[in-house]
Amino acid sequence: MTVQYDSIGGSGLQFFGTVSASISHELKNVLAIINENAGLLEDLTFAARRGSPIDPDKLDRTVQNFSKQIHRADEILKNMNRFAHSVDQFESQIDLHDLVVLVANLAARKAAMGRISLATTAPAQPIHLTCNPFLLENLVWLCLELAIAATGAGRTLTLIPEKTASTILLHITGIDGLSETLPVPDETGFEAIRAALGATMTTDPAGHTLTLHLA
Repeated sequence: MTVQYDSIGGSGLQFFGTVSASISHELKNVLAIINENAGLLEDLTFAARRGSPIDPDKLDRTVQNFSKQIHRADEILKNMNRFAHSVDQFESQIDLHDLVVLVANLAARKAAMGRISLATTAPAQPIHLTCNPFLLENLVWLCLELAIAATGAGRTLTLIPEKTASTILLHITGIDGLSETLPVPDETGFEAIRAALGATMTTDPAGHTLTLHLA
């Protein structure tokens, strides 16, 4: 692949900015919950200093909430780190399932805003391909945006990597409002990214499935 980073121009920057903003919102939510639990600890400390017995169950719940949010923040930052490093190399060998899991994690907040869940299914054997990881993340993200927009609340979208004898595929299933053609806004840079990766997209309305043909 000889396409340079500037071929995606503003689209790549918009994608990076959108994901960064989503991550910052998630971290702010974590900090808000930690701050709330810090207030509960202050209340318990104040009560203890006045001679009131400390409720061990309440203290344990507060500590568990701290641990839960610390773990959540750690996972968010791990995803952020992996995403940020995806621009380190113009071309590298990637594990498709690992990349799909990362993008699904990054898009989980966006999906949740529409009361939609995201799930992934691991292939029986690892699927590797050589490409620009950032461009592929961007393409999968844009496909998820299309799928989320066409899916009703309460549904689950499942991302399924597949390797056949002749090609590598990524299916997104569970799109209940899927049509033969999906409207792709020009400003997303979808076509430029798709062409850069040599990918094609097909839809199966009866099977509620969008498929990316990657290689």
